[in-house]
Amino acid sequence: MTRRELLGRLLRTPFAGAGGLVLAFLWAGCTSTENRFGGVVTAGRLTDILGQIRRTREPVYVLSARAYVNPFPVSALPAARDVAAYSKVLSGYEAGVVALYQKCVHLGCRVPWCKTSQWFECPCHGSKYNRVGEKKGGPAPRGLDRFAVRIEGGNLSIDTRTIVVGPPIGTDTTRQEADGPHCVSIG
Repeated sequence: MTRRELLGRLLRTPFAGAGGLVLAFLWAGCTSTENRFGGVVTAGRLTDILGQIRRTREPVYVLSARAYVNPFPVSALPAARDVAAYSKVLSGYEAGVVALYQKCVHLGCRVPWCKTSQWFECPCHGSKYNRVGEKKGGPAPRGLDRFAVRIEGGNLSIDTRTIVVGPPIGTDTTRQEADGPHCVSIG
């Protein structure tokens, strides 16, 4: 319902029904999850996203999905197929990407990317995760949670309706060590 339709109905409706129309109008705006967290978010063209990651050496952050998009290496696919926690996101890995939820699984802080180490490093308590969100250190109980992705017509969509629990401690499909100094040191 557009604003014009709402105002037209309000003028033609007795005031007793006006409150119901206003509530219906507001409710409709609140329940739509298209391209918002809690729904399916279109992140953009996959080739553009991967190109930006190569140029900047940083994951692409998709604000409306509250997620980072990073490449998933083809060489890690055989090991990833053996991790039960990856069953719901494996199709994204096969397409070459992972979408990681921004929240640290320890206490929920937003986990930024450290350009020097090429890892995600939580500033709150020092948990560290490799490029694909597997736990490398700190108090976190597992790897970063993630979202399923779809590629249709070359566009990447992130399904934020379901948060997929991150991999258990000890999962290391990529064997990626820190590339340089860490941004966060606790202790």
